[in-house]
Amino acid sequence: MEILTTALQLEIDAEKHYRSLAAQTQDVGLVNILNRLADVEQRHVEVITAMMNDDLEANAGDDAFLEDVKVLCKKLEESRSEVNVDTAHIKLYEHAKARELEAENRYFTAAKTETDPQTVALLKRLGAQETMHAQIIDSIIEFLSKAEPGGWLENAEWCNSDVY
Repeated sequence: MEILTTALQLEIDAEKHYRSLAAQTQDVGLVNILNRLADVEQRHVEVITAMMNDDLEANAGDDAFLEDVKVLCKKLEESRSEVNVDTAHIKLYEHAKARELEAENRYFTAAKTETDPQTVALLKRLGAQETMHAQIIDSIIEFLSKAEPGGWLENAEWCNSDVY
C-alpha cells in the first residue's frame, strides 16, 4: 500500500528530526521530551513495517508516553528560570508540528479509504498519536515563546503601551 511507504518515510524523518532537535537543545527537560517523541516515532516505524508485512497484531502505541511527557513538562515548567531559550529553535519546533499534522492527516485519510477493520483501527490510532504529538509540540512552542515565567512575549507593537 502506497500510504504505508509514505508513512514509513514520514516516521523515519520525524524520528531523525526529534533526535536532531534534542542534540541542539541544552535543557535536559526538553531533551527528554524530544527523545521520547523520537522513541515513539521509532515505534511507529516498527508498526508500519509490521503492517507492510501483513502483521496487523502490532501494537501501535506507547501507553506510558503521555504520562511520561506530563511529568517531564511539569519538571520543565518548574525549572523555567533555568531554561536558556534560543528563539531560532522555535521555527524548528513549528516545522516539527507541521510534520506531525501532515502525518495525522495522511493516517486519517488512509483510514477512510481502507476496508480492513484492523488496518483502519491501526491507522486511526497512529493518526490520534500524531495529533497528540502536535499538541505536545505546540505546548513546547508556547513554553519557549514566553519571555519569562508568567510574562508577555516581546513584541514591537507593545513597546509603547501604557502600563496599567
